[in-house]
Amino acid sequence: MFSAGIAVALLFTQTAPPLKICDAVQSAVLAEEARRAASARQFDLAATKFLEAHSACPQNRSLLVENANALFMARRFDDARTASANILRGDPGDAAALKIKGNVEYFLGEFEEAMSTFITLLDRHPDDEDGAYMLGRIYYQEGRPDHAIGQFQRVLKLNPRSYKAWDNLGLCWQANGDTDKAIAHFLQAIKIAEKDNPDYDWAYANLADLLVREGDAEHAFAAAAKAANRNPNSARNFYIGAKALEKLGKTELCLNWLQRAAVLDPNYPEPQYLLARVYQRLGQQDKAEEARERFKELKAKESSKRR
Repeated sequence: MFSAGIAVALLFTQTAPPLKICDAVQSAVLAEEARRAASARQFDLAATKFLEAHSACPQNRSLLVENANALFMARRFDDARTASANILRGDPGDAAALKIKGNVEYFLGEFEEAMSTFITLLDRHPDDEDGAYMLGRIYYQEGRPDHAIGQFQRVLKLNPRSYKAWDNLGLCWQANGDTDKAIAHFLQAIKIAEKDNPDYDWAYANLADLLVREGDAEHAFAAAAKAANRNPNSARNFYIGAKALEKLGKTELCLNWLQRAAVLDPNYPEPQYLLARVYQRLGQQDKAEEARERFKELKAKESSKRR
């Protein structure tokens, strides 16, 4: 005759679902398919394949992180948020999941939440370069350059060749009104990027923009031209170059650069404002008025988004 304890034990033995065995080979095959899809920027497919790979081997939690990252890259921000939250329930200190969560919050405009997430990340992982960089970027964009400076300097202690940190420190010093320090940091970013990533155009563009403001149009255009050469798809590079050309009195060339900027980004208001002024100077009143109206329309859309 069975005792009550044996009966209960037998009941649970019969009803408990068996642990799924990891099919490591199948999981690896699916994960490789997912990574190939991600490399081809087929992020939706990659996300699906990473889930299939995890289903084949549930013990491999890193596949859930790759799934969450693929969802983020697919701009499926709500899904990426849910996926990263699920990972963090199992491991609140998972650095990769915290970064995905913080980036999702940043792209959704939830800046306070993003800052909190990156602070949590850095509390748990003080040497995380990406976390410090992203926190610095958010501080800068939120108008807190002194806080941003601390984070970018933290990045440079971890990686002195981080040209992005040098570049962003330049922006911070510019925001604080220290032009000499700003220029020095932009130039250091350019020096490092020339060796490590010759296609990096931001430091040239940021330097050009500062030099235009400082009245050095000749050197500003030289820097903008280098930025445009490195990234000919950037409307900002052409707009900054056009501002320098206007100050140099090269109206026709300025018009060419402005038209290029407007084609590259039809929703960029500032080139339209300068176009109106250049058309007015050239006596093309109808085009000047059209550019003015386009500028007003785009600025109104910007204000609506901010509200």
